[in-house]
Amino acid sequence: MIENIKHTILDKAIKLFKENGFDNVTINEICECCNITKRTFYYHYDSKKTLLLDYFSLVDEDIETTLKDIDNETKWLDKCWKVKQIHVNGIANLNPDILKNLIKIDMEQQNNMFSFRLNDYDPNLKRLRQMVLEYTRKAQETGEIDADTSAEDLSYCFASAFLGLAVNWSSTGGNFDLVEASKKYFDLIYKKTSIPKH
Repeated sequence: MIENIKHTILDKAIKLFKENGFDNVTINEICECCNITKRTFYYHYDSKKTLLLDYFSLVDEDIETTLKDIDNETKWLDKCWKVKQIHVNGIANLNPDILKNLIKIDMEQQNNMFSFRLNDYDPNLKRLRQMVLEYTRKAQETGEIDADTSAEDLSYCFASAFLGLAVNWSSTGGNFDLVEASKKYFDLIYKKTSIPKH
C-alpha cells in the first residue's frame, strides 16, 4: 500500500512537471492531484528535488527485458551501442525541462549522476557502464574497433560528447533528436578506422 502511494505521487508529479514545468508545480498541487495530505507527501519525499531524483533512477523500469534483447545482437559494437542507447533513451524520455532541473540538482548536491566515471549513484547505470567497457574491449579484440585507445577513454569521450548534447538539448527545448545525434557521435568515436593501403 505504501509503495503504491509513493508510485502514485511519483507518477502524477512527473506528469505535472512535464505539463507545466518543474518550477511551476507546487507540492500543494501534487498533493491535490494525488488526493493526499502534505504529511503523506513528506512521508515519502523530502522535496520535489528528491522526487525528481527518484524518478531519474527509474528511467528504464524494464531494463532486464531490454538487456535480454541485446543478447540477440551478433556484433560487439552493436551490443555496445544498444547498452548506451538505454541511457540515451532514458534521458531523451525525461523531457528538456526535467533534464535541465536534474542537471541543476546534481550540480547543487554533487551526486555525480552525470559523472563520466563509474560511481555508485545509480546501480543500474554503473552496471550499464561496466557492460559498455566489456563490449568495447571485445569489439577491439575482434577488430570491430581498430583504435588503440583504451575502452575507458573511448567511453569517456562518448560520455563527454553525450553530456554536451544533453545540456544543449535541454537548454534549447529539445529542438533536435537526442538519440539520433548521440548515435552519430557514437559512430564517430567508436567506428573502426580503416588503415590506408600503400
